[in-house]
Amino acid sequence: MKLLVCDTSNSNCSAGVFEDGKEICYELSFETLTHSETFMPLVHRVMTKAGIKHEDLDGYAVTVGPGSFTGIRIGLAAVKGMALAAGKKCIAVSSTEALARSCENATMTPKSETLIVPAIDARNNRVFAQAAEDDTLKALLPEDAYDADALVAKIEKIPEVIYGARHQILVVGSGATVMKKAFEKASSKLNIYYAPGAAIMPKGVALAAFAGGELTDARDIKASYCAVSQAERLKKA
Repeated sequence: MKLLVCDTSNSNCSAGVFEDGKEICYELSFETLTHSETFMPLVHRVMTKAGIKHEDLDGYAVTVGPGSFTGIRIGLAAVKGMALAAGKKCIAVSSTEALARSCENATMTPKSETLIVPAIDARNNRVFAQAAEDDTLKALLPEDAYDADALVAKIEKIPEVIYGARHQILVVGSGATVMKKAFEKASSKLNIYYAPGAAIMPKGVALAAFAGGELTDARDIKASYCAVSQAERLKKA
């Protein structure tokens, strides 16, 4: 299966072409311009490098959140438009799963003994995150919007952490700095590594898509914000 994989859910945006899990080509952009300006030209360059047309694809995989509300909407609108025009289907990918699958455990502790926490900074001491087994990516805490202090308390109560089966914690993504402060505030004694520079890579989106994503009609793909927008919060207040 040949997929165009896309991510616009955070500050960077990316696209890549993968076939049966193998990378053909990809591009990652950290430009300061908005995704509405950079994403479609980036997609065009990737498709040109891969030497294929949209009708050659079997489908599209796109991160649906959580993350930047505006970024998610830009990516979803663009991918839906491409899929509908090409008569193809889409695979919805979780941003936190894609982030976890983008990272390699470079520590001495094996994945089977590590808990990975992909965390995206949501501001105001909040993160979009989940906690999962590093080797299987089985979620031990579901993807959601968490107060960082509350998430630390939840992580410390995970049975696999309490009893030492997962005696190392790897926090990756833009929310790692927020989580580091929360763990320090809680005077946590856990063995924790932080990778705040980790970002969602096309490889991570592809791995998530090929790991069990289902091709769905583009019209049915929906955003997964895990929180209300700032405008909605202010309106409610």
